[in-house]
Amino acid sequence: MTGTTSTPGTPIPDHADVVVIGGGIQGAASAYYLAKAGMSVVLLEKDTIASHQSGRAWGFVRQQGRDPVELALMKACNAIWPTLEQELGADLEWRQGGVLFVARDDREMASYEKWVVDAAPYDIETLILDRAGVERIAPHITKPGIGGIFTPSDGQAEPKKAAPALAKKARELGAVIVEGCGALGIETEAGQVSSVICEQGEIRTRHVICAAGAMTHKFVAKLGRRLPQQTTRGTVVRTTPVAPITAAATLAEGLGLRQRADGSLNIADEFVTDIDLTLSRFRYARDFMPGLAANWRNFRFHLGRPLINELVDGLPGSDMKGRELMGRRHNQAVVNPVRVRNAMAQLKTLFPHIGPVAIADSWAGDIDVTPDAVPVIDQLENPKGFFIATGFSGHGFAMGPIVGKVLAEWITTGAPSIPLTGLELSRFEDGSVRKPYAI
Repeated sequence: MTGTTSTPGTPIPDHADVVVIGGGIQGAASAYYLAKAGMSVVLLEKDTIASHQSGRAWGFVRQQGRDPVELALMKACNAIWPTLEQELGADLEWRQGGVLFVARDDREMASYEKWVVDAAPYDIETLILDRAGVERIAPHITKPGIGGIFTPSDGQAEPKKAAPALAKKARELGAVIVEGCGALGIETEAGQVSSVICEQGEIRTRHVICAAGAMTHKFVAKLGRRLPQQTTRGTVVRTTPVAPITAAATLAEGLGLRQRADGSLNIADEFVTDIDLTLSRFRYARDFMPGLAANWRNFRFHLGRPLINELVDGLPGSDMKGRELMGRRHNQAVVNPVRVRNAMAQLKTLFPHIGPVAIADSWAGDIDVTPDAVPVIDQLENPKGFFIATGFSGHGFAMGPIVGKVLAEWITTGAPSIPLTGLELSRFEDGSVRKPYAI
């Protein structure tokens, strides 16, 4: 984002129509669409744009396999992505090669076929494939399973480019994008948001969009509401360029992969999820226990740096005093070498035709999740003017543009253009929360 944002210490406006907390793709898209609508906007990012979750994603842009409560939003978003590069004047590495899920057995195939039935009202046009159909899309795959599903209108984009491009365009339209400046608190008057306190001072505003990832639940708690939210840790590998595999972003045999235009691959081991144990995990343990109990074989628990950091942050005189809502400035997630080895081994097993391949890069990120694995996109009733966009549970990158657009519409017109039924915060308070949609 060099040259596109203000720097720490630059004076911030004393007033804005909207303050956006968080510089991931949800926050950057919100700033863009608000600025496009003529609103004055300040976006606060404690680190740098896309430095946390949004810049560490796989890069799948998919409707396929989503909980049906997300499909109206995601279908609308899939209409945005193909023209977004031209709109922003930026290379996002958009590639509309579809998304392919390969079924290992009858049980998995049945879950895919059920999803196609459940998604039918949204006209996603997903194809059910037999083994030969999988091989047509990924010709060299050694384990095509018993079939799969394929959505041609899905695609992929580069996470490290998308949010920065949205933030850059927002700035060109007049938004103030402030990196290295965290939000510290929300002030209210008579049941209405009145200002945001940040590291550089106070910004008067009547509207806040909290897109602060895993820290969002702390802002919500300060305002008297309850948002159960935890994190998991994901590791991603980028390889050196290899021979063509497929234009489809693919899940097969526990491996997630997408091939970029230069031939390199983004790959990830999808079999196991890493969870870093901290004391704060017990706050919402009851909410997450059913999912953990049902899928315990898929989780690996770790004691390490996050626990130590939490203990240090809680000591008297800690640098975090007064910054509890902001959290640590920089990404703390550490690459798990086991995930790297597993992903590389599975890649070579599934696609041996690529020949020698090396690791060009690897990274990790903390993924904020909710108990039902779908996001919260909502406005609080008290205080009015406080909007939430969080809990995307590892599949929020693709939804960024439409979430920003819908939130901008909600603020400028008084209502979102797409129903957000099932995404309300209240589901965690009134007992209406559902089990995660299984596929």
